[in-house]
Amino acid sequence: MSLCGWALLYIALISWINQTEATKKSVSTSVVGMLELVQLEADLIDSLSTYADELEAKLKVLKSFVPKLQAESNEAVTQMENYVSNPINSFSLIRRMHEDWHDWKIFMESSIGQSQVAFLNKAKLQFPTKTDLNEASSSIVRLQKMYNLTAKDMARGVLNGKQYEASLTALDTYAMGRYLNKQNRDMAREWFVVTSELLKEQTPLTPLAGEREKVLHLFAQAIFDYEYYSIALSVFDHALLLANKTANPTLLSKRSKFEELARKEAEVVEKTNSKIKPSEFEIGCRGQFKQQSKLLCEYKSELSPFLQLAPVKVEEVFLDPLIMVFHDVLTSREIDELQQIARPLLKRTTILHNSGVETVHSSRIAKGTWLTRDFNNLTLRIERRIMDMVDLELSGSEDLQIMNYGIGGHFEPHYDYFEPDDLDEGDNNRLATLLFYLTDVEQGGATVFPVLQQAVSPKRGAALFWYNINANGSVDPKSFHGGCPVLVGSKWIMTQWISNNIS
Repeated sequence: MSLCGWALLYIALISWINQTEATKKSVSTSVVGMLELVQLEADLIDSLSTYADELEAKLKVLKSFVPKLQAESNEAVTQMENYVSNPINSFSLIRRMHEDWHDWKIFMESSIGQSQVAFLNKAKLQFPTKTDLNEASSSIVRLQKMYNLTAKDMARGVLNGKQYEASLTALDTYAMGRYLNKQNRDMAREWFVVTSELLKEQTPLTPLAGEREKVLHLFAQAIFDYEYYSIALSVFDHALLLANKTANPTLLSKRSKFEELARKEAEVVEKTNSKIKPSEFEIGCRGQFKQQSKLLCEYKSELSPFLQLAPVKVEEVFLDPLIMVFHDVLTSREIDELQQIARPLLKRTTILHNSGVETVHSSRIAKGTWLTRDFNNLTLRIERRIMDMVDLELSGSEDLQIMNYGIGGHFEPHYDYFEPDDLDEGDNNRLATLLFYLTDVEQGGATVFPVLQQAVSPKRGAALFWYNINANGSVDPKSFHGGCPVLVGSKWIMTQWISNNIS
């Protein structure tokens, strides 16, 4: 192989390793991944508590001895010559200086919290990476844009008008502003404004915070360095008032610089009320499609002996292409078993390009795994049930895919079918899609068909079915669909793509 060939192979290998690592970690892309972080933080807090206990015990020793040592020293200092003239005092002083202070040196040098530090070092391997934080920040931005939320409401835990027992700290909102600084300064400004408001109400929970006044000055300077001068001035003024230093010449000089730049900033920043028109996908995700009357809702029982014994409730959503919802086709026990199987197998999901290459992409934020339909008795039952429900064979179809969505988890609008020109002769295409909802989702997570202006919300145990290919064999662009970002809740789905099996 040529040197160039080896170089290309090396680059491809490094890219594969990096992508594999990203796929393994990626904690924010599924709720399951986040559960491990909750437990890890609880363990870290317990460790910090035992560290505090050890510090308290050491402090207790010091507080019990220092007054006694101080009393002896005070007596000696006030009458030094008389004190050392007494052989008893002299001997005791020499002995103390020769022995006791060596002991105190050892006491002061003795490390506290070694076991806790060791635990922390080990736990660091499980900490989210910078990539994880950036992915989480990106997801918050996605939710803010998709559902037209304000930074202030999100920080207060108000999502789509509903108040939750959750909130962001000044450090959280500052991180959002910092993330957005280079990509959308208007949104970054909104988050930094919230940071300035929170800083006036709370002290950040970090050991590096120090005194409140110092914290405010640090944040004022940091926001100033990002060139959001008016916000920096607001934080700086609060620091002056808090410390009662409104007459300090040095600080006032600095303030005048902040004020001058804030004035210029106000002149430069154009304040417009124009808003970008939302896409059909965004309108659907916000639940703003015009409500249409249901076409048909009935029990399906004629296709198989199984359905005659256990009819399935079917609801028609659209006719061209045919979109239907099958209600209550999975039991709670079956869903629990599917989730139990999938949890340890979940990995960051990828998108499949027409070239056949799979890559991690921000257009699909979730973790998933594949199960063969003959995996166990449950999947075999589900296979039989699918064929009964849709009256289609599954031979030649792909395996079942189970997915769990994380913070703002979504799947941008796409086609399930492959373009005919990208298929080799004899290759199967995805005739239809059957999407099982394994959970309810409190807010968000709907499946939206933008062209058809249809939206279907997840309902535990239900399955959404539609055709991707027309009766004449041509692909149907009207089947264009996407999964809305999950605003609140844990979204689990299971997908069966049904092949046209033309081979």
